[in-house]
Amino acid sequence: MERTEDPQVIDYVLTYKRGDGQRLARERMNFLREVKKTGLCLDPDVTEQLSTDQGTRPKQIIKIHAPFNLLSQVAEKMRLKMPLNVEVNYILNGIHIPIESHKDKANLNEDAEMQSLNDTTKDHKKDGKLKDVPSLSYLLMEKAFTSAFTLHEGPENHLGYLPGASSVQENGGHHNSWMDLNNLWAKTYRMQPLWKIRNYFGEKIAFYFAMMEVLLLIFILPALCGLVIFIYGLYHSISCHNAISDVNTILQENSCSLVCSTPSMVPEVAEEAANQIRNICDNIAARKKNIEQIMNRICASENHSDCTFQILPDDALGVFKSSLDNYASPLFGMIVCLWGTIFLEFWKRRNAELVYEWDVESYEDDELVRPEFYGTKPDPVTGELDAYYSTSGQCLKFVLSFSVGILMVGCVFISVLAVVVYTTWARFRTTDSGSFAQFCLTTVIGSLLNALSIFLMGKAYRIIAVRMTNWENHRTQTEYNDALIIKSFAFQFANSYSPLFYIAFVRTNNEQYFTRIGLPGLTDNCGELNNCMLELSFQLLTLMIMETLPKFAKDIFSLYCSKKETTADCSNIDEYILQEDQKPDVGDFTLEEYTAKVIQYGYQMLFAVSFPLGPLLFILTILFDMRLDARRLLRTNKRPIAHMAQDVGQWFTILELMNIVAVVTNGCLIAFRSEFGRGRHFYEKLAIVMVFEHVVFVVKILLLIFIPDVPQGIKMAIKKEKYEAQRIMEAECGH
Repeated sequence: MERTEDPQVIDYVLTYKRGDGQRLARERMNFLREVKKTGLCLDPDVTEQLSTDQGTRPKQIIKIHAPFNLLSQVAEKMRLKMPLNVEVNYILNGIHIPIESHKDKANLNEDAEMQSLNDTTKDHKKDGKLKDVPSLSYLLMEKAFTSAFTLHEGPENHLGYLPGASSVQENGGHHNSWMDLNNLWAKTYRMQPLWKIRNYFGEKIAFYFAMMEVLLLIFILPALCGLVIFIYGLYHSISCHNAISDVNTILQENSCSLVCSTPSMVPEVAEEAANQIRNICDNIAARKKNIEQIMNRICASENHSDCTFQILPDDALGVFKSSLDNYASPLFGMIVCLWGTIFLEFWKRRNAELVYEWDVESYEDDELVRPEFYGTKPDPVTGELDAYYSTSGQCLKFVLSFSVGILMVGCVFISVLAVVVYTTWARFRTTDSGSFAQFCLTTVIGSLLNALSIFLMGKAYRIIAVRMTNWENHRTQTEYNDALIIKSFAFQFANSYSPLFYIAFVRTNNEQYFTRIGLPGLTDNCGELNNCMLELSFQLLTLMIMETLPKFAKDIFSLYCSKKETTADCSNIDEYILQEDQKPDVGDFTLEEYTAKVIQYGYQMLFAVSFPLGPLLFILTILFDMRLDARRLLRTNKRPIAHMAQDVGQWFTILELMNIVAVVTNGCLIAFRSEFGRGRHFYEKLAIVMVFEHVVFVVKILLLIFIPDVPQGIKMAIKKEKYEAQRIMEAECGH
């Protein structure tokens, strides 16, 4: 394979509209002249483009090609390791311009690597003063350029040319990575072709799909265990339903008249009724209390001869809800908590393998300064001008960003309170309605309102978080990404989980609070048996479904529409570019996808004992979503910029924290909310929490000890490389 300096290879595209004003035209011309000075090749030539009208196309197209020698110079500056086959982000005037290029066979493998090559310039605006040459980001914001993007390699078409395809020659033809990914990744359900994903989209996106693959495989066993436990609970719940029906028949035939005429026998009959279902049904203490209340009301009636007695069995909905909470829940909670640790340990091993194979272990150490970063004074170490930003100034910005986050979290709590007031009011107004009607008006609508609030608040805060992180002026892209991740997830944690924590640990008889806000007579509880686990299960199920449906619907609709657009309709490369220009940008793909998946992961971990079907639903969601994402990245969106990375960033720390919190929440749910802990004394419940937490944490520590973070084969390979490097250095010194 050899790289050919084929000017037909289009590494990047800029588009703009003619007649958009003299000011924008002047700034655009200045920018293009500076681009040409860097050594990049522009088609058409800058001088021709500025002096010649290019026809009446709705958009004008500038195609950019990066010569091999320019890429080599930037690679040296970045100290990137060989072999190298690059999809670069070449930064000019504060913006990443990706350039596609290929080095010759002597220096690279057929499966070439994709890295990010950065050159840094100042931002367009600094201290209120505009530079002579504006940055591309500024020109895009001002609409001097309508779009700036890199091309997909695309399917073959009758043009005889693969737009944006690599110029690596193989047997006289082009090698099309897009076709490989489309056939191996987007069309089939199989293991992820991580090398090909990384070569085409960069390490940052490849690490996301690698983590999802590990998560999918590791959680298969908890998903199967949850399904078995749900089936056991369903069988148990149906048996209880049938047992209550049998007890009803016995009491109605033999006990009603006796009890009505002899009130003193009420406790004995209630105890007998409870004993008949004690070994089958859950929550016997609450059911016995209900039996006594019903029988006392019967005996207090005036006409004893017409009295009837019935213990109402659960309807079909009640049977399903009861099946989610059974005596096997503690075991399932323990399995899920331990499996979270197993997942992270196996991911550390997989991450170590990929870092070694992709040669990115020292990327963050050699990372260049972000082009958007601006300094306020010389660096105290190097003396470089405008390269240092005061720590006090940045800390002040962090405090202000934190304050905005606290304000948004306060808005979340207000929305949760509003939904609580509605559901309580609806329950009060529907006391005479049937159980199903009351369930729909309270639990169903309340859950949907919570899901809608979470969706809208999340969208709003995502915009705020990006703007605040931009304002904080982070020095490197990794620092910027980590700050944005922490902001986004801290808010999403409160936004997504606050309704669940309220139901699980706060919801109780609270009539006095409603009286204080002017709603006397209202109280919020978990129904007649005060079973908040059932309410929690349904809320969890609703959130899991409602948070994924909008994205799935949007992706499926986009894929359906994209099938109607084919490159066969393009008569030349410019028409193909204009067609690609119509596709939407993918945005910050990894931030959005990680946030969604980590939130779903938290649903499984933090509230595992309340919904045993959660892991099964979770892995089905991941499996389906990965296929949609593959098709979306390849077909319906513009090709995203390929960014380097050496890990998943702060997401790993967040997952570790989630696993620790999950042990506490599941222990408290088992002791204070589940059937396993109901009816026990407080000291017994506290003992359950302590035993559960200590057992799980001890096993977690053992797993951390006995599962090494780096596979033995990788350790040996690294040692061998160091030995060979040392031997070569000694040989050179000897000469």
